[in-house]
Amino acid sequence: MSLQRFIPYSVAMVTPFTKAGNLDVANVSAVVKYYLDQNIPGLLVSGTTGEQHCMTIAERKELYRLVAETTAGTGCQLYAGVAAFKTEDAKELAVAAKEIGFNGIMLGFPPYRIISQYEAEIYVKEVASTVKELPIFLYNNPRRNGFNVEPETFARIANTVKNVYGQKETGAVENVNKMKSLLLNQVQQQEVDGYSFFSGTDSKFIDAYVKHGYTGITSIAGNVYPNEIKAIVDNLQKNQVEEAESIMTSISVGVELLEQAGMIQAIKYLLRKKLVPIGYSPPPVLDLSDEMKQSLDKIFL
Repeated sequence: MSLQRFIPYSVAMVTPFTKAGNLDVANVSAVVKYYLDQNIPGLLVSGTTGEQHCMTIAERKELYRLVAETTAGTGCQLYAGVAAFKTEDAKELAVAAKEIGFNGIMLGFPPYRIISQYEAEIYVKEVASTVKELPIFLYNNPRRNGFNVEPETFARIANTVKNVYGQKETGAVENVNKMKSLLLNQVQQQEVDGYSFFSGTDSKFIDAYVKHGYTGITSIAGNVYPNEIKAIVDNLQKNQVEEAESIMTSISVGVELLEQAGMIQAIKYLLRKKLVPIGYSPPPVLDLSDEMKQSLDKIFL
């Protein structure tokens, strides 16, 4: 039995917005039902793919509530993307996720402000202390945040914050094995095995899993390749690497095109074609060009 607090495969949910750029409250349930119809085992709600910083704190709490209501009784695991410019706002989001019934939290760091390693530790401790009942994995995304969680910082946090059980690492892939090595200086191997280390990049996931110590993925491509990404994760967990690589090869052209187009815009376009009321991204992010839409149509439709 796995000691990990998080399932190895979840999908980063896209968020529906109105034409005015606000959370489309009326269509959240329909969007969530699309994921449930695909038998997706878990949803990461309001992360980068969910365009969290395009929403107010109140909108993000409302999104949590609507997703939880729609998935009630289905067994779908829910992880709340929590990150904010101010610690108090992050705490408010974390408490809301706990009270609404989420299974865990992905705790990101404030963008733009470029905090220090020490400030990051304090931030995590303060937010985590408000939701001691919930497991947390950190979100290291230096490309978007301008801040990088050093492996030593993660190890210190894991040693002192008892509900931090992993990290989504989108920075240097080498960091994961470094974090595991540092953890081994603090706890037994069995406890290290209880930590989860997630990728957010589908095209490089197999390499990350096989060579760099990653344990799972919060998938973006899973929005349109839900069964394929799940099968890749399942095969990797069984050490069936060739089978996983074969599946990835079968979807690689599509995944590469999604990345080229812009993952969020491309996924929203494809979901609209499936009559999922996902809407568009708030400006300044724009819809795809007609040429890119035609390229996607050839592969996905």
